[in-house]
Amino acid sequence: MPEDVIGRINSDLGVIQRAIGLHLSFGEGMLRFGVVLGLTAAGASVASLLMENNWFQVVPLAAIMALVPVGLFLRFHRTPNVSHEINLQVLVSVIIYAVVWIAACGYSLATIMGDTIGTARTAALYATSICLLLAFTLMLVRSALRNRERYYCLGLATSTLLAGMLLPVVNPHYSYPIAHCLMAVGYLTSVAIQRVQLRDGVANHAAH
Repeated sequence: MPEDVIGRINSDLGVIQRAIGLHLSFGEGMLRFGVVLGLTAAGASVASLLMENNWFQVVPLAAIMALVPVGLFLRFHRTPNVSHEINLQVLVSVIIYAVVWIAACGYSLATIMGDTIGTARTAALYATSICLLLAFTLMLVRSALRNRERYYCLGLATSTLLAGMLLPVVNPHYSYPIAHCLMAVGYLTSVAIQRVQLRDGVANHAAH
């Protein structure tokens, strides 16, 4: 049998297995990725809590936090034969971190510069941050509902949803610690969801 036909059969078999719950594109390695991101975000939360809330100290912290997920993304992207779903999860995890951090910047900027830029522009900054978090929350939930392999999006949606609820009401000094803490919660929630999926997948495979 030609190799291209065998490859097509294997690909179709993988699709069928995922559809009936016998196979998932991700494995234990994906869980380690989520744990690393969660611990990094938690460490950044503690570090930013100990810092004074000014731009000179926030920028280096943001640079470090940006390098970690981007570095992990590049590592996974260069790994041969990585599933599209895995690449997508890594990319979405990086994007959602950026979204929550940008929202935290928006809230802090609106509070710090409120007297300078005026009421209307301050309200616009708040509204933009809220709309950004709301839009990505809805996108994540929609993606999770359409594909069982993307249930991890519900964990990431936890971060954006809680950020939209908490960031507007907390003291600006705690915006960055809260934002990083919420990202840690989201990443670890995603890990928990995928851990359950892997366990159920093994159970279903044994049953069949």
